[in-house]
Amino acid sequence: MTWDQDYVEQNHILIIGCGGLAHAALPYLLSSGIGKATLFDGDVVESSNLNRQHLFTPNDIGRNKALVLKEYCSIHFPKAHVFSEERMFEAHQLHTNFDLVFDFTDRLATKLDLARHFEQLRIPFFYAAAQMSAGSSAFIHLNSMSSEMLFGHVKDANNVERDCTVDGVWPTVVAAVGIHVAHQALQFLTLSPCAFIGAIDYFDGVSGLWSRFHFNPKQEKINPTFSIVDLVKDSSTPIFFLGEHDALPSEIISVTASELKDEIEKMNRPCILLCETGLRAKAAAEQLSKHFNFPILSWNNNLDSFLNLLHEAKD
Repeated sequence: MTWDQDYVEQNHILIIGCGGLAHAALPYLLSSGIGKATLFDGDVVESSNLNRQHLFTPNDIGRNKALVLKEYCSIHFPKAHVFSEERMFEAHQLHTNFDLVFDFTDRLATKLDLARHFEQLRIPFFYAAAQMSAGSSAFIHLNSMSSEMLFGHVKDANNVERDCTVDGVWPTVVAAVGIHVAHQALQFLTLSPCAFIGAIDYFDGVSGLWSRFHFNPKQEKINPTFSIVDLVKDSSTPIFFLGEHDALPSEIISVTASELKDEIEKMNRPCILLCETGLRAKAAAEQLSKHFNFPILSWNNNLDSFLNLLHEAKD
């Protein structure tokens, strides 16, 4: 599937934290065609922010960060619908469904809480951080990675807090991590191959190099706890049809049986298999599930019944 701005136009993203990472990521996300963004931040712009939060100006000092960033977007991306929440994020007050969430906060305890919250909601979630001369990112969604994998080693998040105003952070590191995550988000939303799933990406600002650390699937195997309906409701789920069909919706990808394993390997994420009757899809899912550390589910009925389900999920 080729990248297309129209494909991401209906996506609504949530950005929590409007500091340097958001400044690096948000313009590229909106310029790539994402149609809606909600921004959360309760902080105001300070003079110490200006070196790495480059969309702010000295005239913005004392004003709320989310509001100022929204005003910037309204000028530079007038087709996008950007909403600002001038307060700290509180999960219990959230009533909107989002396609993708970005954690651009700067406190470890907050990051841990956010990861667990959106994991429970099964909403795709990007973690990102930058401190001193290093940065990192990771993606939590379905069986790709869990919050426990990412933060299980942390015993007391409040005892390992760091502060950019004390430690400092390279503006270029913040920019590198923010753009990196924005690129990965576009890969995910457009159903492009996602090699970053199931891994932590680490940026060393001293060497200027990225490293990727994969979890061992034999050690980290998780049993699926969701249904095919859950995957259908997630617009980022790849749906493969075994064979050829002239009238399939654009989100369903036709492949031959010999191509299927390679296509799933490239996508590297949970997916759904279909065929005309459901029999071939079921057999293929059973075999391929042995090779991957994420669920491969099949629709075990005829194609028409799945198309009805897909139609209902969109309404």
